[in-house]
Amino acid sequence: MLDLNWRTRYNNSISLLETGDYRFTVMVAMLIIQSCIITPVSLLIFQYFDFGYSDIFAGIAVVSFFAVLVSNLGLLSVRFCMRLFAVNLLIHLVMVAIHFLH
Repeated sequence: MLDLNWRTRYNNSISLLETGDYRFTVMVAMLIIQSCIITPVSLLIFQYFDFGYSDIFAGIAVVSFFAVLVSNLGLLSVRFCMRLFAVNLLIHLVMVAIHFLH
């Protein structure tokens, strides 16, 4: 197990999550992290430090939140949902960084 590369470990863990009883636990964890931490914090930052792009960034944040929500409620594959969640997290981090650097 120690000589496996990161991609093999990633594929093994994703296949375990898709076939095991952990699928709904991962989906709920992604929804809770997204809806209780990432989106509210970024929306508060956008509204508190208003530099002119807050409405656009808030719209993108809400649309990306609903993308994660719909993919989880639609019971798409765990592999797709985790990639979408990672992209969503990167989008939020980039928007917050742009917001503070402006």
